[in-house]
Amino acid sequence: MEHGFTGAGECAAVSGTGAAGERWQAGRHLRRAPRPADPIAVLAVGLAVLLALALIPMLAISRYDHSYADDWHYGVDAHAALEAGEGLPGAVAAAVTEAADTYSSWQGTYSAIVLMALQPGVFGEGLYGLGAVGIIAALVLATGYAASVVVRDVCGAGRAEWLCVACAALLLQTQLLPSPVEGFWWYNSAIYYTFYHALLLVGAGLAVRLLRGRTRRGALTGPGMAARSAALVLLAFVIGGGNYVTGLVAVVALAGAVVAALARGRRSAWLLVPALAVLAVGFACSMAAPGNVERQLSQFAGDNLGVVPTLARSALAGFEYALLWTNGFMVLALALLLPVFARIARRSRCSFALPGAPAIALALLFMASFAPTFFSMGTVGPGRVQNIRYDFFVAAVLLCAGWLTGWVVRRLERREACRAQDGATAAGARPFPRRRALAAHLGCCVLVLVMAVASLAVDERHRDDLVSISAATSLISGEAREYDEQVRARLAYLEESEEGSVDVAYYTAAPKVLFMGDIRDNMDNYINYRLAQWYGKESIIGYHAVLS
Repeated sequence: MEHGFTGAGECAAVSGTGAAGERWQAGRHLRRAPRPADPIAVLAVGLAVLLALALIPMLAISRYDHSYADDWHYGVDAHAALEAGEGLPGAVAAAVTEAADTYSSWQGTYSAIVLMALQPGVFGEGLYGLGAVGIIAALVLATGYAASVVVRDVCGAGRAEWLCVACAALLLQTQLLPSPVEGFWWYNSAIYYTFYHALLLVGAGLAVRLLRGRTRRGALTGPGMAARSAALVLLAFVIGGGNYVTGLVAVVALAGAVVAALARGRRSAWLLVPALAVLAVGFACSMAAPGNVERQLSQFAGDNLGVVPTLARSALAGFEYALLWTNGFMVLALALLLPVFARIARRSRCSFALPGAPAIALALLFMASFAPTFFSMGTVGPGRVQNIRYDFFVAAVLLCAGWLTGWVVRRLERREACRAQDGATAAGARPFPRRRALAAHLGCCVLVLVMAVASLAVDERHRDDLVSISAATSLISGEAREYDEQVRARLAYLEESEEGSVDVAYYTAAPKVLFMGDIRDNMDNYINYRLAQWYGKESIIGYHAVLS
């Protein structure tokens, strides 16, 4: 009887008859119901794919990249050492000697000059494009690392949120920088500015982890703290000998972080003091170089501003470029990231108090970045300097927007808690369809983004506004290949010609992201002189082939 009863129950359940069978079928259906996709995760994948697609033409066009001007100026002695059979040690020794000579005659950026002198073209012109690839990779990795420290370590958010923030920042920084060729493809400029900005981001991430004494995986051990402290000291030494904009921002930011942490009773702030001391001493030695005085007198005599005018002009320039760089793509990025910031805040234990404090601090740092060029030359400086200011601006805006969103979320949470305690929440009220609303919001933003990029791609007037579209256009049209062939033909002629004085035709192909300039029609400049020295010629003169 027991066996027969069990069998009947099973049959009823399988056939779906009876109350028990209906409940079993309903439970089975619920268990097998597909879970709806998380819109934030979908956005993260979409932004990562978009970033990868944007980087493909940038990396592809790097194979056609070639050296120019300062690449020859700083690398000629290292190149000569290799040509003489002295190998890598001889090239490094020549680079260090170049840094020492430059310290006395031109500028004090000791670590940057060594890197400039060892540009990839020193080892072979065909390797020059690897410099652009390396600098792009450095910016991507450093931005990803810094975003991971903030989003995952400090806020405790997940991988999807981190990917959204990092990819959005990188899309802005790689596509809209003021001078693309100086930002990535002219090695001398890119290593001096973009690469040092990447080092600054890595240093910031290390400093935060030392202050907190932990990573997202857990508390740091003694050896882990010591290793990170030593790495930060090494970075401080290198950054102190780099460009003056990054150096000044690094000194002010690290000093402010130490003072603020000590004021709040964080004893871990003392771990940053050795790096701060090395950074300050290195930066001071770079600024005090005799070569800076010589350069000022020969290049910018009478152009420099005093302290008070420098501070005033820097503050005004900060406001000016904050307005100029807050364009439609920046607003669209903030709209995309708004729900991401909100989720980060909801899952974080941070208070996000005093949202004006980080905004003021970062605004002051942004303004301070204009001080070195205003003080020395009376202007904001060339596009290569503006590149790293723009990179810093993007990071600062995203950080401030995330903090402000967190502050708003905390206020809403407190309001909801008060209403719940007062019984103001209606029982049985239908919850707001957050997932659907979020998907609709992100879908609209993505649609606007696609339409904006497509409109720029088809409009010849603005096709070069986005770096990847410009690079892709040069690749598809054959302009990049033509430029490469012209450069290689000139260099082959210089190597094969036995004449001491050589005339070469100017380039006629000039891809926006690759072409920095050409030689002159006389030898009264360092560009022609260094190129002639590189190839063992008495003179190399350019001429217009069309007019000859």
